[in-house]
Amino acid sequence: MTTNATIDSKLVRAIADEQLANNVFMIEWLVKAQQQLSLQQRLIDQQQQQISTQQQEIEKLKEERDKLKNRNSKNSSVPPSSDQLKKPSDKKKRKKGFKRGPKYDHPEKTRNGFGQPDKIVPLELENCPVCGGSVERDEVVPEKVQQVAEVVDQPIEIREYRRGFYKCPSCGWSDYSPVPLGVKEGFSYGARLSSIVGWLGYGGNLTWRKQEHFIEYVFGIPISQGSLAKMHKWFQESLEPLTQQWLKYIQQPGIRCVDETSYCIDGIKYWVWVATSNEVCVLMLAPTRSSAEVEKLLGADFKGILTSDCYSAYFRQSAMAKQKCLGLMMHKD
Repeated sequence: MTTNATIDSKLVRAIADEQLANNVFMIEWLVKAQQQLSLQQRLIDQQQQQISTQQQEIEKLKEERDKLKNRNSKNSSVPPSSDQLKKPSDKKKRKKGFKRGPKYDHPEKTRNGFGQPDKIVPLELENCPVCGGSVERDEVVPEKVQQVAEVVDQPIEIREYRRGFYKCPSCGWSDYSPVPLGVKEGFSYGARLSSIVGWLGYGGNLTWRKQEHFIEYVFGIPISQGSLAKMHKWFQESLEPLTQQWLKYIQQPGIRCVDETSYCIDGIKYWVWVATSNEVCVLMLAPTRSSAEVEKLLGADFKGILTSDCYSAYFRQSAMAKQKCLGLMMHKD
């Protein structure tokens, strides 16, 4: 009896020890599982924080992108030359089936005539265009008049000036007779033609080669690019007195808005300086971006109000008062 009781006691103790070991193992497994879950939760929280931060940065970058995309000379300090040409969108006019371009059979709006004609060409008719018989003009019905602007066969006139050599017995002066206005000594092209070439380059934005082709094929006269360069120089010199007049005006007291932008000519970097008022806008091409160019533009002793961005070249310029560009400050903020 005692032996059986001892065996039963050992069996119960062994079962209890095994159950305890199983419980300890389960507890350790639960603790490790809880630690892993806590670690995963921390990683998830960190990832969500990173996602939230990245989302905020993305939204901020989108706002900056939109600002840069919509930036122009009116809402920032960028020069007007960098503005992109955008056609105004008018959705009301963009109807379905609406075709752009000139409309045919629309009421005429072009002015009728050009004033006094250079040449009057009467168009007489002797025979009927249908049967070939003789026709008579009806004097009661008023004639129909139509003016037409057309290019003549030879738009360029070649003039040959013959100048004699003269002497003055009174003072001893001697020289050839002077050339007329619009003719340059030793140059084969006149002032009007040089003005057209100047417009082709600066107004029409044609390259040197296209200017050369235009003069040769439209006007029918030979020309070299060296002569084109001399014509452009003459064109520039003829505008110099007027440029000095407006430069003198811009240096008078008043509100002046100034700015500068880079301009490349034949691979060399120059700077275009601009000063504006309510009446005029003066542009000046200069080799540098220094304060000395500002002084050339506005003068050494400017008595007006100077409006500019925060570029340091404007700090040394004298002025009665200075106003910084608010658009630039708003853009930086």
